[in-house]
Amino acid sequence: MFKQILCLIHSYLTRNHRYWEKRGVPGPRPWPFFGTYLQQFFKPFPETEMEWYNDYGKIYGIYDGSKPGIIVGDPDLIKQIMVKDFHVFTNRRPVKTTHKIMSKFLSSLVGEEWKRVRSIITPTFTSRKMKKIFQIMKNSSDTILEKLERAALQKNEDIDLKELYGCYTMNVIAKCAFATEPDINFVKHATKLFTFPFWRKFLDYTVPMRLLDSLKFTVLPSDAMDFFRSITANLIHQRLMTVQSHHSCDHDFLDLLMNARRVDSVEISQSIKDIDDASFRQQTDDDRNQNQNALTGLVTQDVSKTLDQNEILAQSVLFFSVGFETSSQLLTYCTYCLALNPDCQEALYDEIEKTLGMNHGRIDYDIVLKMVYLDAVISETLRLYNPVLRMERQASEDYTLGNTNIVIRKGMIVGIPVWALHHDPQYYPEPYAFKPERFLMENREQIVPYTYLPFGAGPRSCIGTRFALLESKVALIKALSKYQFVPSKQTRIPLRFLPVGRPLLRCEDVIVGVESRIQLTRTPKS
Repeated sequence: MFKQILCLIHSYLTRNHRYWEKRGVPGPRPWPFFGTYLQQFFKPFPETEMEWYNDYGKIYGIYDGSKPGIIVGDPDLIKQIMVKDFHVFTNRRPVKTTHKIMSKFLSSLVGEEWKRVRSIITPTFTSRKMKKIFQIMKNSSDTILEKLERAALQKNEDIDLKELYGCYTMNVIAKCAFATEPDINFVKHATKLFTFPFWRKFLDYTVPMRLLDSLKFTVLPSDAMDFFRSITANLIHQRLMTVQSHHSCDHDFLDLLMNARRVDSVEISQSIKDIDDASFRQQTDDDRNQNQNALTGLVTQDVSKTLDQNEILAQSVLFFSVGFETSSQLLTYCTYCLALNPDCQEALYDEIEKTLGMNHGRIDYDIVLKMVYLDAVISETLRLYNPVLRMERQASEDYTLGNTNIVIRKGMIVGIPVWALHHDPQYYPEPYAFKPERFLMENREQIVPYTYLPFGAGPRSCIGTRFALLESKVALIKALSKYQFVPSKQTRIPLRFLPVGRPLLRCEDVIVGVESRIQLTRTPKS
């Protein structure tokens, strides 16, 4: 009897595990209950993704538990999914929660509600708005210099880049999103948002939402969410109660959200172009029209043109939880690459010195944008060590994938293998070499569209691109203008990545040496 019960359970858990085999689509072997997810517990995601991409090709089947999903790594098909047929793939993987804040994250919203909120906050991240919070980033970067100075004074003192830049981005995001200095309690709850155990994400992938909801389960720890909700609610209340409230000036992200209004299609179009220009997106006019159309369909409808308090709370918490870790990782990996590639570091230092020299040594918003080699260095870092390893979309109807005769069923998750694309020698010769020149203006046209996806593509790409890049550039300019990074005995070559059970890049400590440039005698190249 017991054996029969086990057989029935096994049969139920594996009921769909021949789905792709029957349709002639290759893919890794699924396991009962886990599907193809089990390997991520024991092997770093970048290794798994690259292994599957090389073994099964640009299109292969996977399983979330018993649910079939599909990975699509062909650039032409990626464009169809993320841009041309965006109306079919508007939504990301559903977030299994009814939490009143998490359910209102921009990344969690679906359909018309997503369009409404996205169209309201899109102008919040344009260059004009970023100029207003530039000073916060500039002032926060002074903490980096203090820590580097202490390390440089000790000749054998190394610096933990994750700790260095984690403190900086925590400070910037806390001030920009919550107008507060991060104290011990703030840091404790913030850490919970980024270090939650991978079993939470596994349950989110494999267990039905109704069951998780009945257990009041949330992927992100609810106590941490409630902490930031309380902070933001109090700030909103204080500002609304102030006689001359902050509505007349936008000096932090919370103000921008409180003052956000739905705008017309012309401003949405300008905002989209502005955000695209910040991330080197090679988009045609047709691509931009698709993006604009996806966001302007609700303008004439009788819907709210502003965000309610819970929506403001949600975007503030999301902005913090997403912006902190991704930006600190970008800075960590970028500095690591520069330490291992001294010629690139010196070329960047020369550009910084020359550009700041034309501005009497002052760092301002416009002067940062003139540093083209800095753009290239950051872009190559994002190619080599992009924090998000895979993007996902959900089909809202049955969909035939190009000329493959593969039918993506309604509700199926489609994954875009960003890490694999970024390390495919077909698109990037010597894919594991750090070569910023790939992204210089004269070489940028050689990049195949939709093979470089650090911030996604299409209408549902990362809205905070400009903020993340600006925050990172300010920190690098400040650090490299006074200090030089070098490999040390503790520097890992190559880096060792960790299995975290989800498609995010995590590695062990990233440690390098640091030297003061004041002690170096050299003249920048003309």
